[in-house]
Amino acid sequence: MATSLEQQPRINKLLVGRFLTDVFGARNADAVVGYVAPDLVQHGADVPDGAQAFADLLRREFGRGPTADQGAADVPGPRDPVFVIAENDLVCACHYLPQPDPDSPGSTFDYYAFTTYRIRDGRISERWSSVNKIAPPRLPAPGTPTRATTVSSSPSIDIEANKRLVLDFYRCVFDAKNPDAVKDFVAEDYLQHVSHYPPGREGLEEFVRSRFPDGPVPPPAEPLIPPALIVAEGDIVVVAALLPQAEPDESGALYPYYMYDAYRVRGQRLVEHWSGITKSAPPKPPGPPAAAQT
Repeated sequence: MATSLEQQPRINKLLVGRFLTDVFGARNADAVVGYVAPDLVQHGADVPDGAQAFADLLRREFGRGPTADQGAADVPGPRDPVFVIAENDLVCACHYLPQPDPDSPGSTFDYYAFTTYRIRDGRISERWSSVNKIAPPRLPAPGTPTRATTVSSSPSIDIEANKRLVLDFYRCVFDAKNPDAVKDFVAEDYLQHVSHYPPGREGLEEFVRSRFPDGPVPPPAEPLIPPALIVAEGDIVVVAALLPQAEPDESGALYPYYMYDAYRVRGQRLVEHWSGITKSAPPKPPGPPAAAQT
């Protein structure tokens, strides 16, 4: 029989699923207090701490109507997620939200919105969103496919090894500015789910080569940008880095932005990739932060 500790991630996922349905699906801000701790900590930009302040913000956003531009707090509850994974007290949900393409009027680009929740004592106590305040996402047109995928439940999967593989990929490829190292981590038939990045392993190699013409350099012992969050379940690994961004008012102030990536791992290779970076507002310097949150 499974222990309560082993059951907790499944229970936490059910809680987050009900929260998304009852709050965002029903557009009912009053339901927030049934799921969220009174002292909720919001790690994203322009989202107030505390359950009551969160509910007040959602009440204003819901009042603007379902087709209005969404603020950083909103998550598309009515749409099925691409996946929801849980590890220990963390739950991460990914939604597919194609957005208007700034470079091609009338068309869209692929965008994946990620939100991670920490569950304590049966309540959502912390929340991290991938939304960039400069370009808050809009709900897609009715009937847009959700791109839901299956997360493997095989007990033979070593999620710690998968997390290490992802971190070593960043360390040996991007931190080392080394396109030749891509083949050591990425499958030949690598599936890129984001249309504004080149497809396939060869496309990734060319992307790294064009981004780092001065490479390669020796890889660091650990990733140069330590993950703020890393969550794994089955064959999916989600990693987020905190990259503070400059306020658009040119005040010199920074706001917190979490850059998310998700990978499917098979046979010790990365075989699929989903990105939380929006084409409308890719992250810029000054990142990374002096210290990451855990």
